[in-house]
Amino acid sequence: RIAVLEDDKVAEAYLERPERRSIAGNIYKGVVDNVLPGMEAAFIEIGLEKNGFLYVDEVIAPELEGKSHGRKIQDLLSRGQEVLVQAVKDPMKSKGARLTTEISLPGRFVVFVPHGEGLGVSRRLEDDERTRLRDIVKKLDVKKGGVIVRTAAEGASADDIERDLVFLQRLWKTIETRAKSVKPPSLVYQEAELPLRVIRDLFTEDFERAIVDHDRTHKRVVGYLKKTSPHMVERVVRYKEREPLFEHLGVDAEIRST
Repeated sequence: RIAVLEDDKVAEAYLERPERRSIAGNIYKGVVDNVLPGMEAAFIEIGLEKNGFLYVDEVIAPELEGKSHGRKIQDLLSRGQEVLVQAVKDPMKSKGARLTTEISLPGRFVVFVPHGEGLGVSRRLEDDERTRLRDIVKKLDVKKGGVIVRTAAEGASADDIERDLVFLQRLWKTIETRAKSVKPPSLVYQEAELPLRVIRDLFTEDFERAIVDHDRTHKRVVGYLKKTSPHMVERVVRYKEREPLFEHLGVDAEIRST
């Protein structure tokens, strides 16, 4: 469980149960089970209870002879075909997971899009900062793939950003290698567990500290930050009091009253 406190008030709370982890962000090697021209979609077997759902707009493929609009799902996919897909949304009740073939790997400061191209910078940043970050990424000379600079990159150094990108490029190589060797349907890459996701996506300079009451999680968070934002490591505090952390900081009381 994770809570974000602003001025001692709970602003956000997240929870994840080990037996029901979200699959959003996971990458699967799947097999096309059936193609539905009427719905412009396909069902992909990815090894879960229900087949995932892949809509025509989520399929990246070499463009058919100058026709990018009006692409037909049956021209892009056929039954029995193997595809590498990423889950965008978790399965819900009777619906399978929503999938895309446009894979993206989020890091701390950038998102690497292996099949994409070009460079984007978060619009939430000031113009000067966007220009500075764009220049940094241009110098990195990304040979393959696209890069999106995240809001969290505000104030990040060129080294920070390069480290992050190299980390993601290596990760993608590992994923590609693994995808070649496994038989579908199978899970090729599992998105980080909740504590690391929240640290990666939210824990920026604005935070005074991150308080962790669990040894393994503390080690993993510190290990991740050492690789991506070494200067933030000292803001991670290991909580060891007898009173449970969420009781101590009034989080449980706020959750109960919601």
